[in-house]
Amino acid sequence: MRVFFGFLLLPMFLFSFQQALMVQDSLATQTQPQVLEEVVVTDSRFPFKQSQSGKRIKKITQTTLRNFQGMDLSDLLSSLAGIEMIGEGSYPGQNKTLSLRGGRNRQVLILIDGVRVSDPSRIDNDFNLNFLPLANIASIEIMKGASSTLYGSAAATGVINISTNPLQNGFHTSIQSSVGSLGAHNQNRNSLDRFQNAIAIQNGTEKWGLSLQAAHLYADGMSAVIGSEQDPFLRYQWEAKIKHQPNSQFNWGFTFGHHNIESAYDNSFPLADAAFELFTKMNRIQLNSDYSYGKGRFSLRSGYQKTRRNFKSDYPYETLSENSTFDLFHTRNFKDKFYTVMGLQWQQNYAAFDAFPTSQQTDFYANVVSQFSTAFRINSGLRWNRHSTYNNHFTYSFNPSLLVVQKNELQLKIMGAASSAFIAPSLYQLFDPYAGNIDLTPEENQSFEVGLSLDAPKFSGGLLYFGRLENAALVYDMLSYRYANGPDNLWYEGIEFDFDAALSDTIRFEFQYLFTTTATGDLRYLPKHATLSQLQYQFNSTTFFHLNWQTKGKRLGLDNKTLLDGYQLLDFHIQKQLPTWKVDTSLRVTNVFNVNYVQLEGYATRGRNFMLVLRYAPF
Repeated sequence: MRVFFGFLLLPMFLFSFQQALMVQDSLATQTQPQVLEEVVVTDSRFPFKQSQSGKRIKKITQTTLRNFQGMDLSDLLSSLAGIEMIGEGSYPGQNKTLSLRGGRNRQVLILIDGVRVSDPSRIDNDFNLNFLPLANIASIEIMKGASSTLYGSAAATGVINISTNPLQNGFHTSIQSSVGSLGAHNQNRNSLDRFQNAIAIQNGTEKWGLSLQAAHLYADGMSAVIGSEQDPFLRYQWEAKIKHQPNSQFNWGFTFGHHNIESAYDNSFPLADAAFELFTKMNRIQLNSDYSYGKGRFSLRSGYQKTRRNFKSDYPYETLSENSTFDLFHTRNFKDKFYTVMGLQWQQNYAAFDAFPTSQQTDFYANVVSQFSTAFRINSGLRWNRHSTYNNHFTYSFNPSLLVVQKNELQLKIMGAASSAFIAPSLYQLFDPYAGNIDLTPEENQSFEVGLSLDAPKFSGGLLYFGRLENAALVYDMLSYRYANGPDNLWYEGIEFDFDAALSDTIRFEFQYLFTTTATGDLRYLPKHATLSQLQYQFNSTTFFHLNWQTKGKRLGLDNKTLLDGYQLLDFHIQKQLPTWKVDTSLRVTNVFNVNYVQLEGYATRGRNFMLVLRYAPF
């Protein structure tokens, strides 16, 4: 199957490259507006242009983020082919599963401003994406493939690096409000069920800066399971930031955020409407600092999260957890030939189970980008991990790239990567009184990829094959009702294809395709085939129109036998800017054709809904 799709997509890629050369030759003799190339940092911790990276990193900029204002972070991520958000189409309080390249939450690392965030009381020691409003996010970088050498354990199938709004000089403020519907496909949308508001105020000088941000979301239009009872969802949070830059060499920034979620939920065993409630509170503290000298820089990325969850059900219980991270690293540019990173990272997890367990990890790591010529570079790294329970582990990464064609700013590049990852069992998997198993051993992953990348001012594309070997996978055993280590040598593989082009001064088109398969692993709820097509049309300088068409192929259900039907969803979005009034307005209609589809068996999925957003930024 992979050979078939490789031959299917390779001619498409080569045809695109041939057309690109023809178009580029034409552009060389004309005066054309240039599209600024995105700068990415996640794969090296240096600001390189996308065309200089050995990875196909997807960067979501402020332009795209504004297109999704009023929606959730999971809505945005699920609109990207190659990222599966299981549960995203359900009611807002649904616990989402994030998947990259067949991996699950435990294998995807979430960073906020370069600092890992997680909840050690959750099954996978992952982070609840429901906490984050889009209004406070400036950009997102998504890097697929293992990156444990730079970021530590859990970065087995990818890293999602979320950057919040930076502090700027001068006084700035913005107010955003949205209203819309929220209902399943068989419900009438004749009422407003979803309300969201956000406000941000900041003031800064060359040396000092301060910002305050608050956001609120309330939705009550649909049930968690298929049923008539509505399950309301409430989120409110506030965040304060301060920065200080006493001179051109040194700066520091401090962030404190308080997050609350109040969510009704239903019974899972058996599936039925229920008057259950979950109250979640998280306090997040972060301290970042940089000291620059010449070609080098010392950086600190540190954070602390404390999360409390209170479940009100037939079997009530409460969890408390703490996650602490300290990452001190040094970056140095040696004559634009070698870009080095050396660092020390310390992490501690705590969860209030019966034994009040904690775990610590201390890591030393090094990474270097070697620029042997303008065409050939290697990004490689090593990390030594000392775990308080599982002793020593080594991870590595090796990512060469070779520029084979360069003509009139058009580049064709061959890329490859081999890397490893180490994932320790979570405190829940070890010490939960019902499902825990203290005899678990760590999970290990080996990842491989090879592909082509095409970059030019007006278009870009990539074709890539990936494979991942998973050993001692951390799984839930349905026979013992406890967590266990799965069999060794579980092999996942697939093909990724993407193409993005400015067809004219007013039309932009993007297409992405993902094929994922496994003969021995777990692909429940994950489609073998997924596509995304996006069309943007600019009517004039202030009016934009977007169409988003995504398809999901057939998937295995929870029992690993039932085959769920594939589905297709069309979203429509129009945005109008009113510069005189300093107002942006937008209207979004999701699931335009009101498709009835199954994402999680027995759980409701959203039908056709609309969202109207108003954003006012007077300063």
